[in-house]
Amino acid sequence: ALNPTEFCGLTGLQYDKSARTFWGSLQGYPVFLTVVPRRDTVIFRTIAKTTSEDAAAALNSQASAWCSEHAGVTGLAHKERCLSAAVSLTQKETAENLSAVTAALVSFAAAQGLIPCCMSCGTESGYRPYLLDAGGVTVCDACKPYVEQKIREAAEDAAAVKPNTIGLVIGAVLAAAAVFFLTYVVLKLSYLSMLTGYAGVLLGLFLMRKLGRKLTVPAVAACAVLCLIAGICAPMLHFAGTIAEFNTENSAQAQQVVDAYDQLEAIVQDASKETELPDELADTAQYKEMRDRAQMILSHTDTMHCLKDMPQLLKTETYSALKPELIKCLLFTVISVLACILISAPSMLKADQGKHTLRELSA
Repeated sequence: ALNPTEFCGLTGLQYDKSARTFWGSLQGYPVFLTVVPRRDTVIFRTIAKTTSEDAAAALNSQASAWCSEHAGVTGLAHKERCLSAAVSLTQKETAENLSAVTAALVSFAAAQGLIPCCMSCGTESGYRPYLLDAGGVTVCDACKPYVEQKIREAAEDAAAVKPNTIGLVIGAVLAAAAVFFLTYVVLKLSYLSMLTGYAGVLLGLFLMRKLGRKLTVPAVAACAVLCLIAGICAPMLHFAGTIAEFNTENSAQAQQVVDAYDQLEAIVQDASKETELPDELADTAQYKEMRDRAQMILSHTDTMHCLKDMPQLLKTETYSALKPELIKCLLFTVISVLACILISAPSMLKADQGKHTLRELSA
Protein backbone atom coordinates (compact mmCIF):
# COMPACT_ATOMS: atom_id res chain seq x y z
CA ALA A 1 0.00 0.00 0.00
CA LEU A 2 1.08 3.56 -0.68
CA ASN A 3 2.41 5.37 2.39
CA PRO A 4 1.40 9.06 2.05
CA THR A 5 4.07 10.33 4.44
CA GLU A 6 6.83 8.46 2.63
CA PHE A 7 5.63 9.60 -0.79
CA CYS A 8 5.37 13.24 0.33
CA GLY A 9 8.91 13.02 1.69
CA LEU A 10 10.20 11.74 -1.64
CA THR A 11 8.38 14.24 -3.86
CA GLY A 12 7.77 17.31 -1.70
CA LEU A 13 4.05 17.18 -2.50
CA GLN A 14 1.27 17.86 0.02
CA TYR A 15 -1.44 15.31 0.84
CA ASP A 16 -5.15 16.06 1.22
CA LYS A 17 -6.46 13.12 3.24
CA SER A 18 -10.18 13.73 2.68
CA ALA A 19 -9.77 13.68 -1.11
CA ARG A 20 -6.90 11.14 -1.13
CA THR A 21 -5.02 13.57 -3.36
CA PHE A 22 -1.34 14.54 -3.48
CA TRP A 23 -0.77 18.04 -4.81
CA GLY A 24 1.95 20.56 -5.30
CA SER A 25 4.51 21.78 -7.81
CA LEU A 26 7.13 19.67 -9.60
CA GLN A 27 9.53 21.32 -12.04
CA GLY A 28 7.17 24.29 -12.03
CA TYR A 29 4.13 22.22 -13.04
CA PRO A 30 1.00 22.02 -10.86
CA VAL A 31 0.65 18.29 -10.15
CA PHE A 32 -2.26 16.31 -8.70
CA LEU A 33 -2.31 12.59 -7.93
CA THR A 34 -5.59 11.10 -6.72
CA VAL A 35 -5.50 7.62 -5.19
CA VAL A 36 -8.25 5.18 -6.23
CA PRO A 37 -7.94 2.44 -3.56
CA ARG A 38 -10.40 -0.06 -5.04
CA ARG A 39 -8.40 -0.21 -8.25
CA ASP A 40 -4.87 0.16 -6.81
CA THR A 41 -4.47 3.08 -9.17
CA VAL A 42 -3.42 6.72 -9.02
CA ILE A 43 -4.81 9.31 -11.43
CA PHE A 44 -2.07 11.75 -12.47
CA ARG A 45 -2.97 15.27 -13.63
CA THR A 46 -0.91 18.31 -14.47
CA ILE A 47 -2.54 21.48 -15.72
CA ALA A 48 -0.63 22.95 -18.65
CA LYS A 49 -1.37 24.15 -22.16
CA THR A 50 0.23 23.45 -25.52
CA THR A 51 1.60 26.21 -27.71
CA SER A 52 -0.60 25.24 -30.68
CA GLU A 53 -3.12 22.70 -31.93
CA ASP A 54 -0.36 21.00 -33.93
CA ALA A 55 1.68 20.61 -30.76
CA ALA A 56 -1.32 19.04 -29.00
CA ALA A 57 -1.79 16.56 -31.84
CA ALA A 58 1.91 15.68 -31.80
CA LEU A 59 1.82 15.20 -28.03
CA ASN A 60 -1.11 12.79 -28.14
CA SER A 61 0.46 10.84 -30.98
CA GLN A 62 3.59 10.30 -28.88
CA ALA A 63 1.67 9.48 -25.69
CA SER A 64 0.89 5.84 -26.56
CA ALA A 65 4.52 5.16 -27.44
CA TRP A 66 5.61 6.72 -24.16
CA CYS A 67 3.16 4.52 -22.21
CA SER A 68 4.52 1.38 -23.87
CA GLU A 69 7.98 2.30 -22.58
CA HIS A 70 6.77 2.87 -19.01
CA ALA A 71 5.08 -0.12 -17.36
CA GLY A 72 1.96 0.60 -15.35
CA VAL A 73 1.05 3.87 -17.10
CA THR A 74 -2.08 3.91 -19.27
CA GLY A 75 -4.39 6.46 -20.87
CA LEU A 76 -1.82 9.24 -21.18
CA ALA A 77 -3.50 12.10 -23.05
CA HIS A 78 -3.73 15.89 -23.19
CA LYS A 79 -7.16 17.49 -23.32
CA GLU A 80 -8.55 20.87 -22.29
CA ARG A 81 -5.24 22.06 -20.78
CA CYS A 82 -4.84 18.89 -18.71
CA LEU A 83 -2.29 16.11 -19.16
CA SER A 84 -3.62 13.01 -17.38
CA ALA A 85 -2.80 9.33 -17.02
CA ALA A 86 -3.63 6.33 -14.85
CA VAL A 87 -0.73 4.82 -12.90
CA SER A 88 -0.98 1.33 -11.42
CA LEU A 89 0.43 0.96 -7.92
CA THR A 90 3.10 -1.69 -7.44
CA GLN A 91 3.04 -4.12 -4.53
CA LYS A 92 6.62 -3.43 -3.44
CA GLU A 93 8.46 -0.13 -3.04
CA THR A 94 5.20 1.61 -3.92
CA ALA A 95 6.24 5.13 -2.93
CA GLU A 96 9.61 4.95 -4.72
CA ASN A 97 8.12 3.58 -7.94
CA LEU A 98 5.26 6.10 -7.99
CA SER A 99 7.72 8.92 -7.32
CA ALA A 100 9.83 7.82 -10.29
CA VAL A 101 6.80 7.53 -12.59
CA THR A 102 5.51 10.94 -11.49
CA ALA A 103 8.88 12.55 -12.23
CA ALA A 104 8.92 10.85 -15.64
CA LEU A 105 5.43 12.16 -16.46
CA VAL A 106 6.39 15.71 -15.50
CA SER A 107 9.56 15.40 -17.59
CA PHE A 108 7.42 14.26 -20.51
CA ALA A 109 5.25 17.37 -20.10
CA ALA A 110 8.35 19.58 -20.08
CA ALA A 111 9.80 17.82 -23.12
CA GLN A 112 6.58 18.48 -25.03
CA GLY A 113 6.81 22.18 -24.23
CA LEU A 114 3.68 22.32 -22.09
CA ILE A 115 3.18 25.60 -20.24
CA PRO A 116 1.65 25.61 -16.71
CA CYS A 117 -1.51 27.71 -16.64
CA CYS A 118 -4.99 28.36 -15.28
CA MET A 119 -7.19 25.54 -16.50
CA SER A 120 -10.09 27.89 -17.18
CA CYS A 121 -8.55 30.74 -19.17
CA GLY A 122 -4.98 29.64 -19.84
CA THR A 123 -3.23 32.52 -18.09
CA GLU A 124 0.31 31.57 -17.11
CA SER A 125 0.41 33.25 -13.70
CA GLY A 126 -1.74 34.03 -10.69
CA TYR A 127 -3.48 30.66 -10.55
CA ARG A 128 -3.93 28.50 -7.45
CA PRO A 129 -4.60 24.77 -6.92
CA TYR A 130 -8.20 23.67 -6.29
CA LEU A 131 -10.18 20.47 -6.10
CA LEU A 132 -13.18 20.50 -8.40
CA ASP A 133 -15.13 17.58 -6.98
CA ALA A 134 -12.35 14.96 -6.78
CA GLY A 135 -10.17 16.28 -9.59
CA GLY A 136 -7.30 18.72 -9.27
CA VAL A 137 -7.54 21.98 -11.25
CA THR A 138 -5.91 25.38 -11.32
CA VAL A 139 -8.01 28.55 -11.23
CA CYS A 140 -6.92 32.18 -11.25
CA ASP A 141 -8.67 34.89 -9.24
CA ALA A 142 -10.32 36.30 -12.35
CA CYS A 143 -11.84 32.93 -13.28
CA LYS A 144 -12.99 31.83 -9.84
CA PRO A 145 -16.32 33.74 -9.93
CA TYR A 146 -16.98 32.31 -13.39
CA VAL A 147 -16.30 28.74 -12.23
CA GLU A 148 -18.50 29.20 -9.17
CA GLN A 149 -21.28 30.57 -11.38
CA LYS A 150 -21.00 27.51 -13.63
CA ILE A 151 -21.31 25.26 -10.56
CA ARG A 152 -24.49 27.06 -9.51
CA GLU A 153 -25.91 26.84 -13.02
CA ALA A 154 -25.21 23.10 -13.15
CA ALA A 155 -27.12 22.60 -9.90
CA GLU A 156 -30.02 24.72 -11.16
CA ASP A 157 -30.15 22.87 -14.48
CA ALA A 158 -30.18 19.52 -12.68
CA ALA A 159 -32.93 20.69 -10.34
CA ALA A 160 -35.02 21.75 -13.33
CA VAL A 161 -35.00 18.20 -14.70
CA LYS A 162 -38.04 16.38 -13.35
CA PRO A 163 -37.72 12.61 -12.87
CA ASN A 164 -39.94 10.30 -14.89
CA THR A 165 -41.66 8.25 -12.19
CA ILE A 166 -42.83 5.55 -14.60
CA GLY A 167 -39.32 5.20 -15.99
CA LEU A 168 -37.87 4.91 -12.50
CA VAL A 169 -40.41 2.23 -11.57
CA ILE A 170 -39.68 0.27 -14.75
CA GLY A 171 -35.94 0.53 -14.10
CA ALA A 172 -36.32 -0.66 -10.50
CA VAL A 173 -38.48 -3.61 -11.56
CA LEU A 174 -36.00 -4.54 -14.29
CA ALA A 175 -33.19 -4.34 -11.73
CA ALA A 176 -35.03 -6.76 -9.45
CA ALA A 177 -35.71 -9.06 -12.40
CA ALA A 178 -32.04 -8.98 -13.36
CA VAL A 179 -30.94 -9.82 -9.81
CA PHE A 180 -33.43 -12.69 -9.64
CA PHE A 181 -32.58 -14.08 -13.08
CA LEU A 182 -28.80 -13.85 -12.71
CA THR A 183 -28.81 -15.35 -9.22
CA TYR A 184 -31.17 -18.17 -10.17
CA VAL A 185 -29.26 -19.07 -13.35
CA VAL A 186 -25.88 -19.02 -11.59
CA LEU A 187 -27.22 -21.26 -8.82
CA LYS A 188 -28.65 -23.62 -11.43
CA LEU A 189 -25.10 -23.94 -12.74
CA SER A 190 -24.07 -25.00 -9.21
CA TYR A 191 -21.92 -21.91 -8.76
CA LEU A 192 -22.14 -19.36 -5.99
CA SER A 193 -21.18 -15.79 -6.85
CA MET A 194 -21.36 -12.40 -5.18
CA LEU A 195 -21.35 -10.69 -8.57
CA THR A 196 -24.94 -11.47 -9.54
CA GLY A 197 -26.55 -9.02 -7.14
CA TYR A 198 -23.96 -6.34 -7.89
CA ALA A 199 -24.35 -6.71 -11.65
CA GLY A 200 -28.14 -6.70 -11.47
CA VAL A 201 -28.32 -3.57 -9.33
CA LEU A 202 -25.75 -1.75 -11.48
CA LEU A 203 -27.78 -2.56 -14.59
CA GLY A 204 -30.92 -1.37 -12.83
CA LEU A 205 -29.38 1.95 -11.78
CA PHE A 206 -28.24 2.53 -15.34
CA LEU A 207 -31.74 1.80 -16.69
CA MET A 208 -33.33 4.02 -14.05
CA ARG A 209 -31.14 6.91 -15.14
CA LYS A 210 -31.96 6.34 -18.80
CA LEU A 211 -35.69 5.75 -18.42
CA GLY A 212 -36.31 8.04 -15.45
CA ARG A 213 -34.05 10.92 -16.60
CA LYS A 214 -32.46 11.24 -13.13
CA LEU A 215 -32.07 9.20 -9.96
CA THR A 216 -33.77 10.17 -6.72
CA VAL A 217 -33.15 8.91 -3.19
CA PRO A 218 -36.64 7.31 -2.88
CA ALA A 219 -36.17 5.59 -6.24
CA VAL A 220 -32.80 4.17 -5.20
CA ALA A 221 -34.27 3.01 -1.88
CA ALA A 222 -37.18 1.31 -3.69
CA CYS A 223 -34.74 -0.32 -6.11
CA ALA A 224 -32.67 -1.62 -3.18
CA VAL A 225 -35.75 -3.12 -1.50
CA LEU A 226 -36.97 -4.79 -4.70
CA CYS A 227 -33.51 -6.17 -5.46
CA LEU A 228 -33.16 -7.53 -1.92
CA ILE A 229 -36.52 -9.27 -2.23
CA ALA A 230 -35.54 -10.70 -5.61
CA GLY A 231 -32.14 -11.71 -4.28
CA ILE A 232 -33.77 -13.59 -1.41
CA CYS A 233 -36.46 -15.23 -3.55
CA ALA A 234 -34.02 -16.63 -6.13
CA PRO A 235 -32.06 -18.91 -3.73
CA MET A 236 -35.28 -19.89 -1.96
CA LEU A 237 -36.85 -20.93 -5.27
CA HIS A 238 -33.70 -22.74 -6.34
CA PHE A 239 -33.48 -24.79 -3.15
CA ALA A 240 -37.23 -25.46 -3.20
CA GLY A 241 -36.75 -26.87 -6.68
CA THR A 242 -33.84 -28.97 -5.47
CA ILE A 243 -35.97 -30.45 -2.68
CA ALA A 244 -38.88 -31.08 -5.06
CA GLU A 245 -36.56 -32.82 -7.52
CA PHE A 246 -35.12 -35.00 -4.76
CA ASN A 247 -38.61 -35.91 -3.54
CA THR A 248 -39.81 -36.77 -7.04
CA GLU A 249 -36.84 -39.08 -7.60
CA ASN A 250 -37.56 -40.86 -4.30
CA SER A 251 -41.36 -40.86 -4.49
CA ALA A 252 -41.56 -44.52 -5.60
CA GLN A 253 -39.53 -45.71 -2.62
CA ALA A 254 -41.51 -43.43 -0.32
CA GLN A 255 -44.77 -44.94 -1.58
CA GLN A 256 -43.42 -48.42 -0.88
CA VAL A 257 -42.62 -47.38 2.70
CA VAL A 258 -46.14 -46.03 3.20
CA ASP A 259 -47.73 -49.18 1.74
CA ALA A 260 -45.50 -51.41 3.89
CA TYR A 261 -46.44 -49.47 7.01
CA ASP A 262 -50.14 -49.74 6.22
CA GLN A 263 -49.77 -53.51 5.79
CA LEU A 264 -47.79 -53.74 9.02
CA GLU A 265 -50.41 -51.73 10.86
CA ALA A 266 -53.15 -54.07 9.63
CA ILE A 267 -51.17 -57.12 10.71
CA VAL A 268 -50.51 -55.63 14.13
CA GLN A 269 -54.16 -54.80 14.68
CA ASP A 270 -55.32 -58.29 13.66
CA ALA A 271 -52.63 -60.16 15.54
CA SER A 272 -52.92 -58.18 18.76
CA LYS A 273 -56.50 -59.36 19.22
CA GLU A 274 -55.54 -63.04 19.32
CA THR A 275 -51.96 -63.41 20.52
CA GLU A 276 -48.94 -61.60 21.89
CA LEU A 277 -46.88 -59.84 19.19
CA PRO A 278 -43.17 -60.43 18.59
CA ASP A 279 -40.91 -57.66 19.95
CA GLU A 280 -39.96 -56.43 16.46
CA LEU A 281 -43.64 -55.81 15.66
CA ALA A 282 -44.83 -54.64 19.06
CA ASP A 283 -42.83 -51.37 18.88
CA THR A 284 -43.92 -49.62 15.70
CA ALA A 285 -42.51 -46.14 16.55
CA GLN A 286 -39.56 -46.57 14.23
CA TYR A 287 -41.81 -47.68 11.39
CA LYS A 288 -44.15 -44.75 12.03
CA GLU A 289 -41.23 -42.31 11.79
CA MET A 290 -40.26 -43.82 8.46
CA ARG A 291 -43.87 -43.57 7.26
CA ASP A 292 -44.08 -39.88 8.27
CA ARG A 293 -40.88 -39.10 6.42
CA ALA A 294 -42.13 -40.93 3.35
CA GLN A 295 -45.45 -39.08 3.45
CA MET A 296 -43.59 -35.78 3.66
CA ILE A 297 -41.67 -36.72 0.53
CA LEU A 298 -44.85 -37.67 -1.31
CA SER A 299 -46.61 -34.44 -0.33
CA HIS A 300 -43.73 -32.17 -1.47
CA THR A 301 -43.00 -33.09 -5.08
CA ASP A 302 -43.73 -29.66 -6.59
CA THR A 303 -41.54 -26.57 -6.21
CA MET A 304 -44.20 -24.14 -4.98
CA HIS A 305 -45.35 -26.48 -2.20
CA CYS A 306 -41.73 -26.89 -1.10
CA LEU A 307 -41.24 -23.11 -1.22
CA LYS A 308 -44.31 -22.59 0.97
CA ASP A 309 -43.15 -25.10 3.60
CA MET A 310 -39.41 -24.33 3.32
CA PRO A 311 -38.90 -23.34 7.01
CA GLN A 312 -40.51 -26.58 8.23
CA LEU A 313 -38.67 -28.74 5.68
CA LEU A 314 -35.25 -27.37 6.65
CA LYS A 315 -35.89 -28.36 10.27
CA THR A 316 -36.19 -32.04 9.34
CA GLU A 317 -33.24 -34.40 9.30
CA THR A 318 -33.73 -35.16 5.61
CA TYR A 319 -33.08 -31.59 4.40
CA SER A 320 -31.17 -29.99 7.28
CA ALA A 321 -27.89 -30.23 5.34
CA LEU A 322 -29.25 -27.70 2.83
CA LYS A 323 -29.78 -25.00 5.45
CA PRO A 324 -26.14 -23.76 5.70
CA GLU A 325 -25.87 -23.56 1.91
CA LEU A 326 -29.12 -21.61 1.65
CA ILE A 327 -27.99 -19.17 4.35
CA LYS A 328 -24.68 -18.69 2.55
CA CYS A 329 -26.47 -17.95 -0.73
CA LEU A 330 -28.78 -15.45 0.94
CA LEU A 331 -25.88 -13.66 2.63
CA PHE A 332 -23.87 -13.46 -0.59
CA THR A 333 -26.80 -12.02 -2.52
CA VAL A 334 -27.81 -9.51 0.15
CA ILE A 335 -24.21 -8.32 0.62
CA SER A 336 -23.68 -7.89 -3.13
CA VAL A 337 -26.91 -5.90 -3.54
CA LEU A 338 -26.13 -3.60 -0.61
CA ALA A 339 -22.51 -3.20 -1.74
CA CYS A 340 -23.59 -1.98 -5.17
CA ILE A 341 -26.13 0.43 -3.70
CA LEU A 342 -23.63 1.88 -1.21
CA ILE A 343 -20.74 2.09 -3.68
CA SER A 344 -22.41 3.14 -6.94
CA ALA A 345 -25.58 5.01 -6.01
CA PRO A 346 -24.07 8.00 -4.10
CA SER A 347 -21.90 9.15 -7.02
CA MET A 348 -24.79 8.71 -9.47
CA LEU A 349 -27.15 10.66 -7.22
CA LYS A 350 -24.60 13.44 -6.84
CA ALA A 351 -24.07 13.64 -10.59
CA ASP A 352 -27.80 13.70 -11.35
CA GLN A 353 -28.37 16.43 -8.77
CA GLY A 354 -25.68 18.57 -10.41
CA LYS A 355 -23.74 18.93 -7.18
CA HIS A 356 -20.16 20.13 -7.63
CA THR A 357 -17.69 21.47 -5.11
CA LEU A 358 -14.72 23.79 -5.56
CA ARG A 359 -12.21 23.78 -2.71
CA GLU A 360 -8.86 25.54 -2.61
CA LEU A 361 -5.90 23.42 -1.56
CA SER A 362 -3.57 24.94 0.98
CA ALA A 363 -0.71 23.64 3.09
